[in-house]
Amino acid sequence: MGRPEADLDPGLGPVQRFAFELRKLRQEAGGITYRQMARQVEVSVTTLSRAAAGEQLPSLPVALAYVRACGGEEKAWERRWREAVTEQARAADLVADETAPSPYRGLARFDVGDADLFFGRDEMADALVRAGTAHRVFAVFGPSGSGKSSLLRAGLIPRLRSLEGPHRPATVRILTPGEHPLRTHDTLCVPAPGEGDTWLVVDQFEEVFTLCRDPAERAGFLARLLAAAEPASRLRVVLGVRADFYGRCAEHRELADALAEANLPVGPMSPAELREAVVRPAQAAGLIVERELTARLVEETGGEPGGLPLLSHALRETWRRRRGRALTMAAYEAAGGVRGAIAQTAEDAYGTLSGEQAVLARQILLRLITPGEGSQDTRRPVDRAELDFAPSGEVALVLDRLARSRLLTLDDDTVDLAHEALITSWPRLSAWIEEARERLRTHRRLTEAARTWDELGRDPGALYRGTRLATADEHLADQPLTPLEEAFLTAARTSRSSELRRRRGLFTTLAALLVLALIAGITAWQQSRTSDRRHHEAEARRIAAVADSVRFADPVRAMQLSVAAWRLAETTETRSALLGATTQQQEDKFSFPDTASRPIKQRLAADGHTLLAVYPDSIRTWDLRTRRLTHTYRGLGKLLHEGEEVDEWTDTVELSPDGRTLALVQEKGVLLWDIRAERIAWRLDGESPSEVRFGPSGRTLVADDIDTSHLLRVWDVRNHRLRTTVSLGFDNAMSARETAVSPDDRLLYACSDDRPPEVWDIAERRKLDLPRLAALGRDACHAQDVAFSPDSRSLAMATDTGIRRWDLGSGRELSRLAAGSPYWLRFSPDGRFLAAVVDGHILVWRLSVPDTPVYRHVLVNELPEEFEFDLPTRTLRYRTEYSTTVRTVSLGPAVTTHWHDTDNDYPLSQLAPDGRTLALFQSPLGGTTRLRLQDTRSGRALATPPVDPCAADVHPEDIDCYDMVAWSANSRYVAVGRVGEDSSGVRAGRQRIIVWDVRTGRAHATVDIRPQEEGFSDIFGIALSPDGDTLLVARELPQAVTEVWDLREQGQVRKARSLTGTGVLGMVVRPDTGKVVDASGAVADPRSGRVVQRTLTEDQTETLAFSADGAYLAASDSGGRVTLWDGDVHTRLGVLAGTYTGAPFPEADSNVTALAFSPDGRTLAVAGLSGTLQLWDTASRSLLGSALPTPGDPILSVAFTEDGDTLYTTGKNVRLQRYEIAPERLVRQACTRAGSSLSPADWKTYLPDIPYRRTC
Repeated sequence: MGRPEADLDPGLGPVQRFAFELRKLRQEAGGITYRQMARQVEVSVTTLSRAAAGEQLPSLPVALAYVRACGGEEKAWERRWREAVTEQARAADLVADETAPSPYRGLARFDVGDADLFFGRDEMADALVRAGTAHRVFAVFGPSGSGKSSLLRAGLIPRLRSLEGPHRPATVRILTPGEHPLRTHDTLCVPAPGEGDTWLVVDQFEEVFTLCRDPAERAGFLARLLAAAEPASRLRVVLGVRADFYGRCAEHRELADALAEANLPVGPMSPAELREAVVRPAQAAGLIVERELTARLVEETGGEPGGLPLLSHALRETWRRRRGRALTMAAYEAAGGVRGAIAQTAEDAYGTLSGEQAVLARQILLRLITPGEGSQDTRRPVDRAELDFAPSGEVALVLDRLARSRLLTLDDDTVDLAHEALITSWPRLSAWIEEARERLRTHRRLTEAARTWDELGRDPGALYRGTRLATADEHLADQPLTPLEEAFLTAARTSRSSELRRRRGLFTTLAALLVLALIAGITAWQQSRTSDRRHHEAEARRIAAVADSVRFADPVRAMQLSVAAWRLAETTETRSALLGATTQQQEDKFSFPDTASRPIKQRLAADGHTLLAVYPDSIRTWDLRTRRLTHTYRGLGKLLHEGEEVDEWTDTVELSPDGRTLALVQEKGVLLWDIRAERIAWRLDGESPSEVRFGPSGRTLVADDIDTSHLLRVWDVRNHRLRTTVSLGFDNAMSARETAVSPDDRLLYACSDDRPPEVWDIAERRKLDLPRLAALGRDACHAQDVAFSPDSRSLAMATDTGIRRWDLGSGRELSRLAAGSPYWLRFSPDGRFLAAVVDGHILVWRLSVPDTPVYRHVLVNELPEEFEFDLPTRTLRYRTEYSTTVRTVSLGPAVTTHWHDTDNDYPLSQLAPDGRTLALFQSPLGGTTRLRLQDTRSGRALATPPVDPCAADVHPEDIDCYDMVAWSANSRYVAVGRVGEDSSGVRAGRQRIIVWDVRTGRAHATVDIRPQEEGFSDIFGIALSPDGDTLLVARELPQAVTEVWDLREQGQVRKARSLTGTGVLGMVVRPDTGKVVDASGAVADPRSGRVVQRTLTEDQTETLAFSADGAYLAASDSGGRVTLWDGDVHTRLGVLAGTYTGAPFPEADSNVTALAFSPDGRTLAVAGLSGTLQLWDTASRSLLGSALPTPGDPILSVAFTEDGDTLYTTGKNVRLQRYEIAPERLVRQACTRAGSSLSPADWKTYLPDIPYRRTC
């Protein structure tokens, strides 16, 4: 018999966890012996047993051999192995250190003894003291997570105890109500003897409503507290109440009266207060916080009153991973950040539990929850005796694991959640609660009833009967119960059985039992199906939330989880996750597989998909498209030819953009290494520059000498020739701020502190005459980066005021891009695009229209060190500072080649409501303007009729054309008009509207409208009735009016009536009734002429759209918000929260330019002037996924196809963009991007209770 293996603790780190998982795999394979495994994979028994010993991480081949012998999936285990390697390396850098007391409390509250670490709430604490001395009973209201408990304990109480004079308290007491507040705390409500008032601080006062089930006891406790309001009382009461229980307080008349003028809201902390809360505790502990980290924490937590526990926990986890005395951004990212730290900690703790322990943990955690009744869920402290439903040893072990991770707090007799933030911030727990909500409510009632029964001497009259007993049997039949709960139910069932025997005869009993059995069987079957469905829905929602939370950290896994969630249950949340999987910008995240030794230098090659890494003994290259190691070359640390040994590394290593050459700055000179030939290419003996830089071609090397001569030397790498020397011409010991070489190796940019920017012709050794560039002065040399265009004709500079582009031939400034603080500029290889990092974003501009970026990628706690375009795959890759990770983001249609530059700010381009036809104007130079009706699927022209000319066609230098178009709801007819507008805004020319029949390509009707004043137009908008038989014309005569024109009789067009009070630009017609709504809020019935007014939006209304069935009206305003109304425009359903959030950069225009509902009305597409496109769920008014990728030009029109499976947009520069949004098509897209389904191993990790299914 073999020697037993040593125990493993998966909580001790990645090595032990990986070994634990290997052993678990072997047990699942039937406990196969190592000798049997060795025969299968030809690896020694000793090697295999050591792989699972937990002493060190096995090599990848050994790990995969172990997995293969046990029948596991090798790809999934390879990912696990790589994750373990990464975590092990990160742990080496970011060691969790708890040897000293933490200055941050994490999820735990600040207590009285923590006052010296409690910062940022001085003003609020002082206000509490003033309120308490002014009112004998007062309350502090604030949302969960606003810091009420900490404020009362660490802010108010220390101040009360330091008071002098008449307000000095006799004593200060603090309590939390619990289940029996009067019985437990009655004596605390009696004032203490001696001078001064007794202050009673009641924290978590909401427990009076959530935990206390006895109305009489609740009323008695409130009466004792409110007695403090009497003038003769020597008791003062301070209540800490969660804000969502304000209404419950108002239900009690005396309590409401006492608090009417005596309450203080706890709002979010100001940026200055947050900064103090972050920095001051660290200073008190002799630590420092990186400024960048402080700014990030303030930005992420500011304005969120419930975010303080998330901040505190993230800070504690960052402190555990600190480097020496510094709390760093890297440690913060390793902890998971504000949003992910709690979930990461909880998942890490949960992942250390065995299968049985995980089930027990779920049961324990759910015991600690009180499900909300019209309010948020709350935590529920429990006596340890209530956890007697499992062996005490197992319970103690699970409690210890969760408490060590600071998820629970353990007192002598009670167990509690560390903070209610855990409920909302841990998706797994939230899903458990949602799935078991009704059962939890039933269980809470049972626990209270059993306790009351026991306290009454187990009186039979206190037992459950009838419906209550049946409900408990239904929900709790297979749930773990405490001995008391089990005894209570057993007694109730016994009582029920005895009563049935007494009341019924044998025949009646048998018949009833038969019926009951049939009903129970059917009910059980139905309940089983319902239970499975609810379970799947809850799990699907949880997995969807997990997918959204890991889109940045693990893009591929996020896509796989999104598909799995949709396959489990088709809900709004899973639909949103599925859309997120296809629209997420993150494509992939690549980390060096070998993290045992960190590379000395890394570089993204200019091709955008090759990564180079320099190690002491090797130089390696990876293809980032395939994630494969492509070459391993000999490194500089080996013995070279001619018997020379490379000197020790001293200062600088630089790689050429083409990946062929490495430059090493040494004490004796510069060594150039040919990477592919694996030999020294050249040595500059005697040169000792402070730094070197290659030009884009890799053929030029610039050496910057700071310490001695302050010269820039430019070398030709191919022929080893000095091309030129540039003197920086200053006396101080500062280097050139920036140098750059043009792609054609002809020009050198140089900038120093004492001189303005200069551009030199290297071959001619002369400085170019660029007076406008020189006029920028020496301040321009604070530029973060410069870049030559690929054709070497222009230069881009990242300055403190934005990006400036200069033509090097003429010296003129071409354009200015973006405000903010840009750095790291990069042109695309074809010169059409420029990318830069600006204020936490990667922005991309199309240089033919540089006013607005066409692409934005939000950086999550990242500082890119370099990035490159990979245009063939429409991606961009970037590597962050101090990181061995390269991220790939999709540029999508932002770099489309189907772009048409146009001088027309608002070209006419309008989609039919069914998405099948596009109407656009074509105005060839010197030719006749025509209307092109184009089939969106095939792209062919259905008809190209001529358009009636406007005055601009005759006098183009003075007048522009204003185009108008309107479709009928049935998509058969389109009305078109052109009106001239001169430079003063006066419209001129003939007023003719032509209605075209799309099916025949012929004119359906022509309407000539007589202007009020000869030669001047007064038409501001047009619309068609749903059937196309009525034309509505908005005019100003001089008041706003809409004319209704009857088109039914061919050749006999007549004006039917005028609707006074309407006529503002932006009319929309309800498809089912023909009612008209315009942007002024006028709602008109064209048949009766009746007009009513509505205030549609908060600001000026701009865009309107009805759903196809007329059930919804969407209205956008000038602030970018979209409001939903019912179709009758009687009821305002709500505002889409967060619109308009998709602008390409913070200063972008937020105007909504187009709205469209899907045919079933479930989805609303919202498009913007900044080229953004979002999909919203109308029922929940929630955003579906992230913004859809677009070319970045202003979107003019948007339409769904009749089946709702396809969405079309037309823009200013890209005439037609197609989006497939049918769920099955989205699944295929997501599977293609991810490359595979969620593996069985990953499925078991994320969905342990549901059988595996292949999702792709």
